[in-house]
Amino acid sequence: MQIFVTNLSTLVTDRDAYDMTLCVSQQARQHMAPAFGIIPPQVTFLPKGRSAPAGSYVIGILDDADQAGDLGWHTEGPGGVVYGRVFARPVLQNGGNIMSAELSVSSVLSHEVLETVGDQHCNLWADVDGSTAFAYEVGDPVESDSYSVTIAAGTGESVLAMVSNFVLPAWFDPQAPAGARLDYMGLTTEPFQVRPTGYVIVLSEGRVSQHWGEHYPAWKRATKQSETSRTARITSRHAAGGRAYG
Repeated sequence: MQIFVTNLSTLVTDRDAYDMTLCVSQQARQHMAPAFGIIPPQVTFLPKGRSAPAGSYVIGILDDADQAGDLGWHTEGPGGVVYGRVFARPVLQNGGNIMSAELSVSSVLSHEVLETVGDQHCNLWADVDGSTAFAYEVGDPVESDSYSVTIAAGTGESVLAMVSNFVLPAWFDPQAPAGARLDYMGLTTEPFQVRPTGYVIVLSEGRVSQHWGEHYPAWKRATKQSETSRTARITSRHAAGGRAYG
């Protein structure tokens, strides 16, 4: 899988976008890929004026969201084109920064990259008990939990960026053995557990709904319930038969 990150924001410099892409790339290759037993994805910064190769995925960093307050999303469009968006201004307006805060543009980019890797076609569900299933979203259940990744830049200096926590395959397994590691940071203790600032999308009896952690921020919840939200897109796709169990 090849994912390109392009910077279309006036609030994020190309240097910061490049650096955070390197950190997210390291996370995807060294942390996620081994945990999921997959071929490490290629996550590359795409300079302005260059086009991504056909068949690759592009995540753009922009200033402003489609829906007020929205931090980011990824989806599959017509013709199977997978793409994503990360929005800088809502991060900065809600106490975050570009690189180093728990809420940062880099952690949102990490969230969208990892979820694209985990379910690029936005069509997988993890079955719980035959009647209930959770959307295969690796970042949402532990949303707002972040950790730092440090890389050595070409100049020899260290670059630090915050990246998103993510759940591991055992989190989606109702029969996971006791003591199994369920998320990268080790914060969840049982399958399908939602962190206080996380959320999940659930399919039960043919209906798609959202379940929130007890401290999920109200300003973020409003964006998840909008007509442009990921849940709305998933509901629409499910109604059209576009999401399959995985």
